[in-house]
Amino acid sequence: MKNSDYVNGTSTSNATINWPTEDWQTSTPENQGMDSERLVELLSFYRENKVNIHSMLIIRNGNIVLDACFYPFTPGGTVHDVASVTKSITSVLIGIAIDQGFIESVEQPLLFYFPERTIANLDAYKEKITIENLLTMTSGFNCGYQPGEKEHNEMFTSEDWIQFVLDLPMARGPGQEYAYCSGNSHLLSAILTKVTRMSMLDFAQKHLFTPLGINEAIWPPDPQGITRGWGDLHLHPRDLAKIGYLYLNNGLWEGKQLLSAAWVEKSTQPQIDRAKKTDTFIRPGRDYGYAWHLVSEGPFSGMYYAAGRGGQSLTVLPDADIVTVITGGENALLEYDGGKIGEFILSISDQALPKNLEGNENLQQKTEAITAASSPEQIYLPEIAQIISGETFILDENFLNFKTISLRFSGQEEAEVRFSLIDPTSGKFKQLVAPVFTQLVAPMRLDGIYTIVPGRFGLSTGIKGNWDTNGDLLLTIDEMANINVFELRMSFEADKVTIVLNEKTGLIVNETFEGVRQN
Repeated sequence: MKNSDYVNGTSTSNATINWPTEDWQTSTPENQGMDSERLVELLSFYRENKVNIHSMLIIRNGNIVLDACFYPFTPGGTVHDVASVTKSITSVLIGIAIDQGFIESVEQPLLFYFPERTIANLDAYKEKITIENLLTMTSGFNCGYQPGEKEHNEMFTSEDWIQFVLDLPMARGPGQEYAYCSGNSHLLSAILTKVTRMSMLDFAQKHLFTPLGINEAIWPPDPQGITRGWGDLHLHPRDLAKIGYLYLNNGLWEGKQLLSAAWVEKSTQPQIDRAKKTDTFIRPGRDYGYAWHLVSEGPFSGMYYAAGRGGQSLTVLPDADIVTVITGGENALLEYDGGKIGEFILSISDQALPKNLEGNENLQQKTEAITAASSPEQIYLPEIAQIISGETFILDENFLNFKTISLRFSGQEEAEVRFSLIDPTSGKFKQLVAPVFTQLVAPMRLDGIYTIVPGRFGLSTGIKGNWDTNGDLLLTIDEMANINVFELRMSFEADKVTIVLNEKTGLIVNETFEGVRQN
Protein backbone atom coordinates (compact mmCIF):
# COMPACT_ATOMS: atom_id res chain seq x y z
CA MET A 1 0.00 0.00 0.00
CA LYS A 2 1.24 3.46 -0.82
CA ASN A 3 1.37 6.27 1.70
CA SER A 4 -1.59 8.01 0.09
CA ASP A 5 -3.73 4.87 0.48
CA TYR A 6 -3.19 3.90 4.10
CA VAL A 7 -2.93 5.73 7.40
CA ASN A 8 -3.74 4.27 10.82
CA GLY A 9 -5.42 1.23 9.32
CA THR A 10 -7.95 3.04 7.16
CA SER A 11 -8.16 4.08 3.53
CA THR A 12 -7.13 7.71 3.19
CA SER A 13 -6.50 8.36 -0.47
CA ASN A 14 -7.24 12.05 0.06
CA ALA A 15 -5.48 12.34 3.43
CA THR A 16 -2.95 15.07 4.02
CA ILE A 17 0.54 13.70 4.56
CA ASN A 18 2.25 15.00 7.66
CA TRP A 19 5.62 15.83 6.16
CA PRO A 20 8.50 15.35 8.64
CA THR A 21 10.48 18.40 7.48
CA GLU A 22 10.64 19.75 11.02
CA ASP A 23 10.35 16.41 12.80
CA TRP A 24 8.62 13.09 12.54
CA GLN A 25 5.30 12.37 14.19
CA THR A 26 5.24 9.44 16.59
CA SER A 27 2.64 6.78 17.12
CA THR A 28 2.02 3.69 19.17
CA PRO A 29 2.85 0.57 17.17
CA GLU A 30 -0.73 -0.68 17.50
CA ASN A 31 -2.11 2.39 15.74
CA GLN A 32 0.07 1.44 12.77
CA GLY A 33 -0.84 -2.26 12.75
CA MET A 34 2.21 -3.38 14.75
CA ASP A 35 2.44 -5.32 18.01
CA SER A 36 4.44 -3.67 20.81
CA GLU A 37 5.27 -7.04 22.36
CA ARG A 38 6.79 -8.25 19.09
CA LEU A 39 8.96 -5.12 19.06
CA VAL A 40 10.10 -5.91 22.60
CA GLU A 41 11.07 -9.39 21.42
CA LEU A 42 12.93 -7.88 18.47
CA LEU A 43 15.01 -5.55 20.65
CA SER A 44 15.67 -8.30 23.19
CA PHE A 45 16.90 -10.66 20.49
CA TYR A 46 19.56 -8.25 19.21
CA ARG A 47 20.64 -7.14 22.69
CA GLU A 48 20.89 -10.67 24.07
CA ASN A 49 22.78 -11.94 21.03
CA LYS A 50 25.17 -8.98 21.27
CA VAL A 51 24.71 -7.94 17.65
CA ASN A 52 26.53 -4.61 17.43
CA ILE A 53 23.55 -2.47 16.43
CA HIS A 54 23.81 1.23 17.22
CA SER A 55 20.27 2.30 16.41
CA MET A 56 17.04 1.02 14.93
CA LEU A 57 14.33 3.30 13.53
CA ILE A 58 11.01 1.99 12.18
CA ILE A 59 8.51 4.33 10.47
CA ARG A 60 5.09 3.37 9.19
CA ASN A 61 2.58 5.64 7.49
CA GLY A 62 4.87 8.57 8.22
CA ASN A 63 4.92 7.89 11.96
CA ILE A 64 7.83 6.72 14.09
CA VAL A 65 6.83 3.57 15.94
CA LEU A 66 10.31 2.67 17.20
CA ASP A 67 13.42 4.79 17.75
CA ALA A 68 15.93 2.78 19.75
CA CYS A 69 19.64 3.13 20.51
CA PHE A 70 21.86 0.34 21.82
CA TYR A 71 24.70 0.86 24.32
CA PRO A 72 27.23 2.43 23.95
CA PHE A 73 25.60 4.44 21.14
CA THR A 74 23.36 6.69 23.18
CA PRO A 75 20.36 8.84 22.27
CA GLY A 76 21.03 12.53 21.87
CA GLY A 77 20.87 13.27 18.20
CA THR A 78 24.37 12.53 16.93
CA VAL A 79 25.00 12.00 13.23
CA HIS A 80 26.24 8.58 12.12
CA ASP A 81 28.46 7.45 9.25
CA VAL A 82 26.17 5.71 6.77
CA ALA A 83 29.09 4.18 4.79
CA SER A 84 28.02 2.93 1.35
CA VAL A 85 24.43 4.00 1.88
CA THR A 86 26.09 7.18 0.58
CA LYS A 87 26.18 5.65 -2.92
CA SER A 88 22.39 5.60 -3.06
CA ILE A 89 22.25 9.26 -2.02
CA THR A 90 24.80 10.06 -4.73
CA SER A 91 22.35 8.44 -7.14
CA VAL A 92 19.56 10.68 -5.80
CA LEU A 93 21.70 13.76 -6.46
CA ILE A 94 22.58 12.65 -9.99
CA GLY A 95 18.85 12.32 -10.62
CA ILE A 96 18.26 15.86 -9.37
CA ALA A 97 21.11 17.14 -11.56
CA ILE A 98 19.51 15.50 -14.61
CA ASP A 99 16.07 16.88 -13.69
CA GLN A 100 17.56 20.37 -13.51
CA GLY A 101 19.44 20.08 -16.78
CA PHE A 102 22.98 20.04 -15.43
CA ILE A 103 23.46 16.58 -16.96
CA GLU A 104 21.83 15.71 -20.27
CA SER A 105 21.09 12.06 -19.53
CA VAL A 106 22.53 8.86 -18.09
CA GLU A 107 23.74 8.04 -21.59
CA GLN A 108 26.42 10.74 -21.42
CA PRO A 109 29.91 9.20 -21.75
CA LEU A 110 32.16 9.39 -18.72
CA LEU A 111 35.20 10.75 -20.56
CA PHE A 112 33.17 13.67 -21.94
CA TYR A 113 33.63 15.29 -18.53
CA PHE A 114 37.40 14.90 -18.32
CA PRO A 115 38.86 16.24 -21.59
CA GLU A 116 41.77 17.89 -19.77
CA ARG A 117 43.09 14.63 -18.30
CA THR A 118 45.60 12.22 -19.81
CA ILE A 119 44.15 8.81 -19.06
CA ALA A 120 46.08 5.55 -18.91
CA ASN A 121 44.82 2.26 -20.35
CA LEU A 122 42.58 4.12 -22.75
CA ASP A 123 40.74 1.86 -25.19
CA ALA A 124 37.43 1.54 -27.00
CA TYR A 125 35.78 -0.03 -23.94
CA LYS A 126 36.75 2.82 -21.65
CA GLU A 127 35.54 5.39 -24.15
CA LYS A 128 32.07 3.80 -24.03
CA ILE A 129 31.54 4.02 -20.24
CA THR A 130 28.43 6.06 -19.46
CA ILE A 131 26.97 7.64 -16.34
CA GLU A 132 24.47 4.79 -16.28
CA ASN A 133 27.32 2.27 -16.15
CA LEU A 134 28.68 4.08 -13.09
CA LEU A 135 25.27 4.05 -11.41
CA THR A 136 24.73 0.34 -12.04
CA MET A 137 28.27 -0.81 -11.20
CA THR A 138 28.80 -2.04 -14.74
CA SER A 139 31.62 0.30 -15.81
CA GLY A 140 33.89 -2.61 -16.71
CA PHE A 141 36.85 -1.18 -14.79
CA ASN A 142 39.12 -3.84 -13.33
CA CYS A 143 37.67 -3.03 -9.93
CA GLY A 144 35.43 -4.92 -7.55
CA TYR A 145 35.93 -8.38 -8.96
CA GLN A 146 37.85 -9.55 -5.89
CA PRO A 147 36.57 -9.45 -2.29
CA GLY A 148 37.81 -6.76 0.05
CA GLU A 149 37.60 -3.73 -2.27
CA LYS A 150 41.32 -3.80 -2.97
CA GLU A 151 41.04 -1.00 -5.54
CA HIS A 152 39.15 1.21 -3.10
CA ASN A 153 41.98 0.93 -0.59
CA GLU A 154 44.52 1.77 -3.31
CA MET A 155 42.45 4.75 -4.40
CA PHE A 156 42.25 5.98 -0.81
CA THR A 157 46.02 6.07 -0.46
CA SER A 158 46.66 7.62 -3.89
CA GLU A 159 47.34 11.34 -4.38
CA ASP A 160 44.54 11.89 -6.90
CA TRP A 161 41.54 9.62 -6.46
CA ILE A 162 39.78 10.60 -9.69
CA GLN A 163 42.92 10.02 -11.74
CA PHE A 164 43.44 6.66 -10.06
CA VAL A 165 39.99 5.43 -11.05
CA LEU A 166 40.15 6.83 -14.59
CA ASP A 167 43.50 5.11 -15.10
CA LEU A 168 42.26 1.65 -14.09
CA PRO A 169 42.51 -0.95 -16.85
CA MET A 170 39.32 -2.41 -18.24
CA ALA A 171 38.28 -5.93 -17.32
CA ARG A 172 35.01 -6.08 -19.28
CA GLY A 173 33.05 -4.03 -21.74
CA PRO A 174 30.73 -1.45 -20.15
CA GLY A 175 27.35 -2.91 -19.24
CA GLN A 176 28.52 -6.49 -19.55
CA GLU A 177 28.86 -7.41 -15.90
CA TYR A 178 28.19 -6.10 -12.40
CA ALA A 179 31.17 -5.55 -10.08
CA TYR A 180 30.91 -3.46 -6.91
CA CYS A 181 33.46 -0.65 -7.29
CA SER A 182 33.37 2.41 -5.02
CA GLY A 183 35.41 4.36 -7.57
CA ASN A 184 32.35 4.45 -9.87
CA SER A 185 30.43 6.50 -7.32
CA HIS A 186 33.37 8.82 -6.73
CA LEU A 187 33.49 9.60 -10.44
CA LEU A 188 29.81 10.57 -10.24
CA SER A 189 30.69 13.09 -7.54
CA ALA A 190 33.43 14.54 -9.76
CA ILE A 191 31.03 14.80 -12.71
CA LEU A 192 28.41 16.58 -10.61
CA THR A 193 31.06 19.02 -9.36
CA LYS A 194 32.17 19.71 -12.93
CA VAL A 195 28.69 20.51 -14.25
CA THR A 196 27.33 22.42 -11.25
CA ARG A 197 30.55 24.08 -10.07
CA MET A 198 29.51 23.00 -6.58
CA SER A 199 30.77 20.21 -4.39
CA MET A 200 28.35 17.32 -4.05
CA LEU A 201 27.89 18.30 -0.39
CA ASP A 202 26.98 21.89 -1.31
CA PHE A 203 24.67 20.69 -4.09
CA ALA A 204 22.99 18.26 -1.67
CA GLN A 205 22.51 20.97 0.94
CA LYS A 206 20.84 23.28 -1.57
CA HIS A 207 18.69 20.85 -3.52
CA LEU A 208 18.04 17.92 -1.14
CA PHE A 209 19.04 18.38 2.49
CA THR A 210 17.58 21.85 3.11
CA PRO A 211 14.21 21.09 1.46
CA LEU A 212 13.96 17.92 3.59
CA GLY A 213 14.85 19.79 6.77
CA ILE A 214 18.26 18.11 7.09
CA ASN A 215 20.35 20.67 8.93
CA GLU A 216 23.43 18.70 9.94
CA ALA A 217 25.63 16.56 7.72
CA ILE A 218 29.30 15.61 7.59
CA TRP A 219 30.56 14.55 4.18
CA PRO A 220 34.35 14.76 3.77
CA PRO A 221 36.19 15.34 0.47
CA ASP A 222 39.11 13.63 -1.24
CA PRO A 223 42.55 15.34 -1.43
CA GLN A 224 41.34 17.47 -4.37
CA GLY A 225 38.17 18.59 -2.60
CA ILE A 226 35.78 16.19 -4.39
CA THR A 227 33.08 15.00 -1.99
CA ARG A 228 33.36 11.25 -1.40
CA GLY A 229 30.56 9.98 -3.57
CA TRP A 230 31.14 6.42 -2.38
CA GLY A 231 30.85 6.82 1.40
CA ASP A 232 31.50 8.55 4.71
CA LEU A 233 28.37 10.73 4.63
CA HIS A 234 27.21 11.27 8.22
CA LEU A 235 23.52 11.92 8.89
CA HIS A 236 21.12 11.63 11.80
CA PRO A 237 19.14 8.39 11.44
CA ARG A 238 15.88 10.38 11.43
CA ASP A 239 17.23 12.51 8.58
CA LEU A 240 18.37 9.50 6.58
CA ALA A 241 14.83 8.16 6.90
CA LYS A 242 13.56 11.33 5.17
CA ILE A 243 15.36 10.27 2.00
CA GLY A 244 13.59 6.92 2.13
CA TYR A 245 10.30 8.74 2.69
CA LEU A 246 11.01 10.98 -0.31
CA TYR A 247 11.34 7.84 -2.44
CA LEU A 248 8.26 6.29 -0.86
CA ASN A 249 6.38 9.37 -2.07
CA ASN A 250 7.88 9.21 -5.58
CA GLY A 251 10.10 12.27 -5.18
CA LEU A 252 7.34 14.54 -3.84
CA TRP A 253 7.90 16.61 -0.70
CA GLU A 254 5.48 19.18 0.70
CA GLY A 255 3.83 19.65 -2.68
CA LYS A 256 7.10 20.08 -4.55
CA GLN A 257 8.67 17.52 -6.85
CA LEU A 258 12.26 17.50 -5.52
CA LEU A 259 13.08 14.51 -7.70
CA SER A 260 11.17 13.25 -10.71
CA ALA A 261 8.95 10.23 -10.16
CA ALA A 262 10.52 8.76 -13.30
CA TRP A 263 13.96 8.78 -11.65
CA VAL A 264 12.62 7.13 -8.50
CA GLU A 265 11.02 4.41 -10.59
CA LYS A 266 14.10 3.91 -12.78
CA SER A 267 16.42 3.84 -9.75
CA THR A 268 14.43 1.13 -8.01
CA GLN A 269 13.92 -1.16 -10.99
CA PRO A 270 16.43 -3.87 -12.02
CA GLN A 271 19.03 -2.39 -14.35
CA ILE A 272 21.41 -5.32 -14.77
CA ASP A 273 21.14 -8.93 -15.82
CA ARG A 274 21.20 -10.98 -12.63
CA ALA A 275 22.85 -13.89 -14.44
CA LYS A 276 25.91 -11.72 -15.05
CA LYS A 277 26.45 -10.62 -11.44
CA THR A 278 29.70 -11.65 -9.82
CA ASP A 279 29.38 -10.06 -6.39
CA THR A 280 28.26 -12.53 -3.72
CA PHE A 281 26.32 -9.74 -1.99
CA ILE A 282 23.78 -9.86 -4.81
CA ARG A 283 22.05 -13.18 -4.15
CA PRO A 284 19.23 -14.94 -6.00
CA GLY A 285 16.11 -12.83 -5.74
CA ARG A 286 18.19 -9.65 -5.42
CA ASP A 287 18.80 -7.08 -8.11
CA TYR A 288 20.47 -3.69 -8.51
CA GLY A 289 19.07 -0.43 -9.82
CA TYR A 290 20.76 2.95 -9.82
CA ALA A 291 22.84 2.30 -6.68
CA TRP A 292 19.87 0.77 -4.84
CA HIS A 293 19.67 -2.90 -3.89
CA LEU A 294 16.36 -4.49 -4.89
CA VAL A 295 14.41 -7.53 -3.73
CA SER A 296 12.63 -9.13 -6.66
CA GLU A 297 11.40 -12.43 -5.23
CA GLY A 298 9.79 -13.79 -2.08
CA PRO A 299 7.61 -12.15 0.58
CA PHE A 300 9.57 -8.89 0.41
CA SER A 301 9.42 -8.52 -3.35
CA GLY A 302 9.31 -4.82 -4.22
CA MET A 303 11.44 -3.78 -1.27
CA TYR A 304 14.57 -1.74 -2.00
CA TYR A 305 17.39 -0.63 0.24
CA ALA A 306 20.72 1.13 0.56
CA ALA A 307 23.40 -0.75 2.48
CA GLY A 308 26.80 0.06 3.94
CA ARG A 309 29.72 -1.45 5.81
CA GLY A 310 29.14 -2.06 9.47
CA GLY A 311 25.43 -2.84 9.12
CA GLN A 312 24.16 0.54 7.90
CA SER A 313 20.88 0.37 6.01
CA LEU A 314 17.99 2.45 4.71
CA THR A 315 15.12 0.22 3.64
CA VAL A 316 11.86 1.10 1.92
CA LEU A 317 8.90 -1.31 1.73
CA PRO A 318 6.45 0.56 -0.53
CA ASP A 319 3.56 -1.90 -0.29
CA ALA A 320 3.59 -1.75 3.53
CA ASP A 321 4.39 1.99 3.76
CA ILE A 322 7.43 1.27 5.92
CA VAL A 323 10.84 2.97 6.09
CA THR A 324 13.55 1.61 8.37
CA VAL A 325 17.02 2.87 9.26
CA ILE A 326 19.58 0.74 11.06
CA THR A 327 23.08 1.78 12.07
CA GLY A 328 25.76 -0.46 13.50
CA GLY A 329 29.39 -1.30 14.07
CA GLU A 330 29.97 -4.69 12.50
CA ASN A 331 29.12 -6.46 9.28
CA ALA A 332 25.81 -7.86 10.42
CA LEU A 333 23.33 -6.62 7.85
CA LEU A 334 19.95 -7.36 9.40
CA GLU A 335 18.25 -9.58 6.88
CA TYR A 336 14.55 -9.19 6.21
CA ASP A 337 14.37 -12.48 4.35
CA GLY A 338 14.75 -15.13 7.03
CA GLY A 339 15.93 -12.68 9.72
CA LYS A 340 14.37 -11.60 12.99
CA ILE A 341 13.39 -8.17 11.72
CA GLY A 342 11.80 -9.84 8.70
CA GLU A 343 9.69 -12.01 10.99
CA PHE A 344 8.45 -8.86 12.69
CA ILE A 345 7.64 -7.08 9.41
CA LEU A 346 5.69 -10.10 8.19
CA SER A 347 3.59 -10.01 11.36
CA ILE A 348 2.19 -6.51 10.79
CA SER A 349 -1.46 -5.88 10.03
CA ASP A 350 -3.16 -3.75 7.40
CA GLN A 351 -5.49 -2.55 10.14
CA ALA A 352 -4.87 -0.76 13.43
CA LEU A 353 -4.61 -3.18 16.36
CA PRO A 354 -6.43 -2.81 19.69
CA LYS A 355 -4.79 -0.49 22.18
CA ASN A 356 -2.15 -2.16 24.35
CA LEU A 357 -1.11 0.17 27.17
CA GLU A 358 0.88 -2.51 28.97
CA GLY A 359 2.69 -3.45 25.78
CA ASN A 360 3.47 0.21 25.04
CA GLU A 361 4.92 0.61 28.53
CA ASN A 362 7.01 -2.55 28.18
CA LEU A 363 8.38 -1.28 24.87
CA GLN A 364 9.27 2.09 26.40
CA GLN A 365 11.07 0.38 29.27
CA LYS A 366 12.94 -1.93 26.90
CA THR A 367 13.94 0.98 24.65
CA GLU A 368 15.39 2.77 27.67
CA ALA A 369 17.06 -0.37 29.05
CA ILE A 370 19.08 -1.13 25.91
CA THR A 371 20.78 2.27 26.11
CA ALA A 372 22.31 1.34 29.46
CA ALA A 373 25.52 -0.62 30.01
CA SER A 374 25.38 -4.13 31.36
CA SER A 375 26.50 -4.75 34.92
CA PRO A 376 30.24 -4.09 35.44
CA GLU A 377 32.45 -7.13 35.00
CA GLN A 378 34.78 -8.38 37.67
CA ILE A 379 38.21 -6.77 37.39
CA TYR A 380 41.26 -9.00 37.13
CA LEU A 381 44.62 -7.24 37.38
CA PRO A 382 47.63 -9.51 36.69
CA GLU A 383 51.11 -8.93 38.05
CA ILE A 384 52.36 -7.72 34.64
CA ALA A 385 50.01 -4.72 34.91
CA GLN A 386 52.11 -3.14 37.63
CA ILE A 387 55.36 -4.04 35.90
CA ILE A 388 54.44 -2.17 32.70
CA SER A 389 52.40 0.61 34.35
CA GLY A 390 53.71 3.99 33.24
CA GLU A 391 56.17 2.49 30.75
CA THR A 392 56.14 3.66 27.12
CA PHE A 393 56.45 1.14 24.29
CA ILE A 394 57.68 2.21 20.83
CA LEU A 395 55.60 0.42 18.21
CA ASP A 396 56.42 -1.01 14.80
CA GLU A 397 54.60 0.37 11.76
CA ASN A 398 50.89 -0.41 11.98
CA PHE A 399 47.59 0.36 10.29
CA LEU A 400 46.54 2.85 12.95
CA ASN A 401 49.79 4.78 12.71
CA PHE A 402 50.21 4.60 16.48
CA LYS A 403 53.84 5.27 17.31
CA THR A 404 53.85 4.63 21.05
CA ILE A 405 51.55 3.23 23.70
CA SER A 406 51.65 3.83 27.43
CA LEU A 407 49.32 2.37 30.05
CA ARG A 408 49.02 3.46 33.66
CA PHE A 409 47.25 1.48 36.37
CA SER A 410 46.42 3.12 39.70
CA GLY A 411 44.90 0.35 41.72
CA GLN A 412 42.04 -1.85 40.63
CA GLU A 413 39.65 0.85 39.43
CA GLU A 414 41.68 3.51 37.62
CA ALA A 415 43.63 3.23 34.38
CA GLU A 416 44.79 5.47 31.55
CA VAL A 417 45.79 4.73 27.98
CA ARG A 418 47.97 7.04 25.90
CA PHE A 419 48.85 6.69 22.23
CA SER A 420 51.06 9.02 20.24
CA LEU A 421 50.43 9.30 16.51
CA ILE A 422 53.01 9.55 13.75
CA ASP A 423 51.08 12.26 11.91
CA PRO A 424 47.34 12.63 12.37
CA THR A 425 47.00 14.69 9.18
CA SER A 426 48.49 12.07 6.88
CA GLY A 427 49.02 8.35 6.55
CA LYS A 428 46.67 5.41 6.82
CA PHE A 429 44.93 6.50 9.99
CA LYS A 430 44.45 10.12 8.99
CA GLN A 431 40.66 9.75 8.79
CA LEU A 432 40.25 7.69 11.94
CA VAL A 433 41.42 10.27 14.46
CA ALA A 434 40.51 13.94 14.59
CA PRO A 435 43.25 15.81 12.68
CA VAL A 436 44.03 18.14 15.59
CA PHE A 437 45.09 15.27 17.80
CA THR A 438 48.77 14.55 18.37
CA GLN A 439 47.97 12.15 21.19
CA LEU A 440 45.04 9.98 22.17
CA VAL A 441 44.83 10.13 25.96
CA ALA A 442 41.90 8.71 27.86
CA PRO A 443 40.89 7.33 31.22
CA MET A 444 40.01 3.68 30.81
CA ARG A 445 37.79 1.42 32.85
CA LEU A 446 38.66 -2.22 33.29
CA ASP A 447 35.17 -3.55 34.07
CA GLY A 448 33.64 -3.68 30.58
CA ILE A 449 32.15 -0.18 30.73
CA TYR A 450 33.16 2.34 28.07
CA THR A 451 34.77 5.69 28.78
CA ILE A 452 33.54 8.19 26.18
CA VAL A 453 36.04 10.62 24.63
CA PRO A 454 35.96 12.91 21.56
CA GLY A 455 37.02 11.22 18.32
CA ARG A 456 36.99 11.77 14.60
CA PHE A 457 34.89 14.77 13.50
CA GLY A 458 34.33 15.48 17.20
CA LEU A 459 32.00 12.48 17.51
CA SER A 460 32.09 10.18 20.50
CA THR A 461 34.52 7.28 20.78
CA GLY A 462 34.28 4.63 23.49
CA ILE A 463 37.36 3.07 25.09
CA LYS A 464 37.50 0.12 27.48
CA GLY A 465 40.04 -2.50 28.55
CA ASN A 466 40.03 -5.77 30.38
CA TRP A 467 42.68 -8.29 31.35
CA ASP A 468 42.08 -11.98 30.74
CA THR A 469 43.38 -14.79 32.90
CA ASN A 470 46.31 -15.33 30.48
CA GLY A 471 47.62 -11.87 31.33
CA ASP A 472 46.65 -10.32 27.98
CA LEU A 473 44.99 -6.91 27.82
CA LEU A 474 42.13 -6.50 25.34
CA LEU A 475 41.77 -2.82 24.48
CA THR A 476 38.64 -1.83 22.55
CA ILE A 477 38.33 1.49 20.69
CA ASP A 478 34.74 1.83 19.48
CA GLU A 479 34.26 4.79 17.14
CA MET A 480 30.49 4.31 17.32
CA ALA A 481 29.16 7.08 15.04
CA ASN A 482 32.17 6.49 12.77
CA ILE A 483 31.46 2.72 12.60
CA ASN A 484 34.91 1.25 13.28
CA VAL A 485 35.50 -0.97 16.30
CA PHE A 486 39.20 -1.64 16.83
CA GLU A 487 40.29 -4.43 19.16
CA LEU A 488 43.93 -4.62 20.23
CA ARG A 489 45.00 -7.76 22.09
CA MET A 490 48.26 -6.95 23.86
CA SER A 491 50.64 -9.51 25.31
CA PHE A 492 53.28 -7.90 27.52
CA GLU A 493 56.69 -8.85 28.68
CA ALA A 494 58.74 -6.44 30.78
CA ASP A 495 60.50 -5.00 27.71
CA LYS A 496 58.19 -5.96 24.88
CA VAL A 497 54.57 -5.92 23.73
CA THR A 498 52.99 -7.97 20.94
CA ILE A 499 49.73 -6.56 19.58
CA VAL A 500 47.15 -8.32 17.42
CA LEU A 501 44.82 -5.77 15.80
CA ASN A 502 41.36 -6.52 14.45
CA GLU A 503 38.50 -4.31 13.28
CA LYS A 504 35.02 -5.78 13.67
CA THR A 505 33.69 -4.78 10.25
CA GLY A 506 36.61 -6.57 8.59
CA LEU A 507 38.74 -3.52 7.83
CA ILE A 508 41.71 -5.20 9.55
CA VAL A 509 42.10 -8.89 10.33
CA ASN A 510 44.82 -10.15 12.67
CA GLU A 511 47.46 -7.52 11.93
CA THR A 512 50.32 -8.34 14.30
CA PHE A 513 53.02 -5.88 15.29
CA GLU A 514 55.37 -5.40 18.22
CA GLY A 515 56.74 -2.70 20.46
CA VAL A 516 59.76 -2.37 22.70
CA ARG A 517 60.02 -0.52 26.00
CA GLN A 518 61.49 2.95 25.69
CA ASN A 519 64.68 3.30 27.74
